[in-house]
Amino acid sequence: MTDLPVNDRLKALRLRGGYTVREFAQALGYGERYSTYASYEGKYKKPYLPVDLVKTMLPLLLDRGDPPITAGEVWALAGVAPGTDGISTSIERAERMERTKHPKHGEIVINEFDVSPQAGGGALVAENGGEGDMHTSLATWTLPKAFLENYVPDSSGLAVVRVIGNSMEPDFMPGDRVLVDTHHKLMSHDGVYVLWNGHGVVIKQLQLVPRSDPERVRIISVNKTYDTDEVLLSEIEINGRVVGKWTWK
Repeated sequence: MTDLPVNDRLKALRLRGGYTVREFAQALGYGERYSTYASYEGKYKKPYLPVDLVKTMLPLLLDRGDPPITAGEVWALAGVAPGTDGISTSIERAERMERTKHPKHGEIVINEFDVSPQAGGGALVAENGGEGDMHTSLATWTLPKAFLENYVPDSSGLAVVRVIGNSMEPDFMPGDRVLVDTHHKLMSHDGVYVLWNGHGVVIKQLQLVPRSDPERVRIISVNKTYDTDEVLLSEIEINGRVVGKWTWK
């Protein structure tokens, strides 16, 4: 059944629970506006239902029908499934992603991603703006859109990353949060970037080697106790450019 579109799965669970469209819409609080609910069973094209809607459905459907409807079947309508962290963590993650996609007017909601060594590799943020590879959203930050766009014209690709380790001290201290523009997948000029170096996601200063062919790049740590590496530009995967950081005084 999980291979079916979400609107078909919703209809099947509603029928299995013994509800007509009108009854289920009224139980969900739509009153006589049952056509609003019916649209979720009709022309709804998104892969998952809103998390808040599924939360309301859960007590109405749980343990009804033959066989009894399970919590997992209902939560699957919102794309939530229990993983190693449990279903509550999956629900929180789905809610964070939903807030990012549907911010309030005049606000930007930005995901803070886990880039600890055990979190995975490759892309920090997927092409659709969601979680990339194994990097999960730890939290969301809400900032005024007008403020951000003074510094970053396109705020759609922003992410927050926590600095790990001391290789970039004193410019970036362990635990600092930095703002990353993930649209910068190519190195346009020297600067501080977030990159995948084959071992983990790191924050480093990148400097193009003049007149190198093929192009080479120096990977520089601000902390001079760390060596500078020089590699082919094609050997690193740039996740984005650091465009700001939070400083507390």
